[in-house]
Amino acid sequence: MQLDFFVVVALTGLLAAYLHLVMGQWADRIGLIRLDFSRVMADLTFGKSMEGEAPYWAGFMVVMLNGVFLALLYATVIGPHLPGEPVIRGFLYGIILFFASSLFFIPVYIKEGFFLSHVSSKAWISVLMVHLVFGLVVGWLSPVLS
Repeated sequence: MQLDFFVVVALTGLLAAYLHLVMGQWADRIGLIRLDFSRVMADLTFGKSMEGEAPYWAGFMVVMLNGVFLALLYATVIGPHLPGEPVIRGFLYGIILFFASSLFFIPVYIKEGFFLSHVSSKAWISVLMVHLVFGLVVGWLSPVLS
């Protein structure tokens, strides 16, 4: 893996994660459930080790590192096997992330039920939207190993 490939993918992951966070924060402005990933990740990652509330910036950093990891996973492992143009591959990757998050991460680690069912019956729409944003940005901007 070349350094320039890694830098482009990492920057793409940072941008996609940031837009993922912004869309989650702004979801209530379009009538959806607001998602605060930074707070959730701060509490999940650091909550038991802190004497008070875990710092918000720490959760933000965890989300950003996760974005870089998921962009690298797309560019090296998953993206080369997806069909279609880059935006279609990104869309499919967003769908994969949505299902992985909703069927594994949310119920097992966050304990909010499948598709955030313990939060709201319509929370899955917000989760789908933010993962599609992430996937579309990564698919559009990230190179893929051939």
